[in-house]
Amino acid sequence: MRPLSCRCGQAVYFDNHRCGHCGRALAFDARTLSMMSEETPGSGLAFCGNRGRDPHCNWLAPDGGVCVSCSMSRVIPALSKAVNRRRWRRLEYAKRRLIYDLLNLGLPVDPDRLEFVFKEDRRTNPDVSEDHVAIGHRDGVITINAAEADEVYREEMRQAMNEPYRTLLGHFRHESGHHYFDQLVDDDMRAQARALFGDERADYDAAIQRHYDRGPPRDWQQRYISAYASAHPMEDWAECWAHYLHIQAALESAVAMGWQPPVPSGDWRESFVTLAIGLNELVRSLGLPDAYPFVITPEVGRKLDFVDALVRRFRTRQP
Repeated sequence: MRPLSCRCGQAVYFDNHRCGHCGRALAFDARTLSMMSEETPGSGLAFCGNRGRDPHCNWLAPDGGVCVSCSMSRVIPALSKAVNRRRWRRLEYAKRRLIYDLLNLGLPVDPDRLEFVFKEDRRTNPDVSEDHVAIGHRDGVITINAAEADEVYREEMRQAMNEPYRTLLGHFRHESGHHYFDQLVDDDMRAQARALFGDERADYDAAIQRHYDRGPPRDWQQRYISAYASAHPMEDWAECWAHYLHIQAALESAVAMGWQPPVPSGDWRESFVTLAIGLNELVRSLGLPDAYPFVITPEVGRKLDFVDALVRRFRTRQP
């Protein structure tokens, strides 16, 4: 996250609604990726319509109504339950982080082409119709099981799936990769993508079932960023996409905090590895799990470099 501040000069967080120093109301502007503050306390801004509702959105809505991020939520959990109001707030916060990532990279964020669905299933709510709501993407619609916003549920799922890392933001970043694959990997880049990730046309359902039946290949750590990435070429792409977003966000935050100088374009992977080692050692000293429990091998590094090249190529082609 880049540095954000109030007009009084006080540094503020991405999710702040009010400056703790001068009391001005704050609102994030998705057009400029900066924090806006009132000219004078109480003068107001063009707040998102969800600012006073359960999402507690702190973005601007310059055209009235709700902001660009909130406008992309097509289905939300039933708000008659207090737990769902908390879930919705956490889901929208993670989504705003994702939308920032995408806008910051210069990628298109179109509410008519990318939508979000947050639903419950009977595993956590016997009153709904769906037996199982799977996290996934189809035709521009990202579905997140609303229960993933609960820390206990998510930790139980993490352990059941034998995953080193499971977060709401990680889900959003991963699923967005499925959406952006066709936008970035055109016919000119398809052969390179297949050489790195495999043929995306391989039978998806059969591959996923095989992964859950047999597990990942024994040498998956050398070729994939995660065990799940080995399940199918599209999951390999989506996992690498998510990690690319993780890395870019972490590096931007580290630079903003003055923990390291600006990162040259060709050194971002090496800079992140150094940063990750430091972060892991820091949280280990506090008795916490690693902040980044993954290893970027040379083969994984080539995949991440390909993602970076595609993003840069897309930006240079925009008018």
